[in-house]
Amino acid sequence: MESKVLALIASFIAMSFVVVSYFVRKKELYLLFQFLCIIFLIISYFFSVEFFAMVGLIIALFRTLTFYLYEKRGVLAPIVWPIIFTVLSLASYFIINLWILNTVKPVDILFLIGLILYAFIFRIRDLKIVRFSMLAPTGLSIAYNVLANAPIFAVLSYTFELSANILSIIKYHVIKPKQKTLE
Repeated sequence: MESKVLALIASFIAMSFVVVSYFVRKKELYLLFQFLCIIFLIISYFFSVEFFAMVGLIIALFRTLTFYLYEKRGVLAPIVWPIIFTVLSLASYFIINLWILNTVKPVDILFLIGLILYAFIFRIRDLKIVRFSMLAPTGLSIAYNVLANAPIFAVLSYTFELSANILSIIKYHVIKPKQKTLE
């Protein structure tokens, strides 16, 4: 059931959640908002009939949930998890794009590098490092969508995410809040 209007609405809701995620102070909340974002991106890609993206996002949904549960317990997730999610992402890419769709393109390397970076970045517990690290896969996602001639909403949503991330870095890590001094 293809519907560009429903895809755009779901994408806008997803974008709203991802923007909020950059302006929280706890990694646990960051992951929760990222999780909600991914749910609406899956819905968006369903209505856009982009099944490879849906499969990749379903893997991302489990990735985010896994790291959220570890963060909720206050512990670092074992390194095996990003490795598992990397292998799953690569396997789904090759199965869907190579065997089923026969649509492997060199630009897809940007997409795959982004997926691998996300898997490892979400494991990091320090939100400051996460914010700075997310610049790379988000930039790769923009480049991939531009070079792959993706729908404009995909390019705009990643651009909006990158902008929100940069603003959050400025707010939390560049402009230090003024500390009250005792006189």
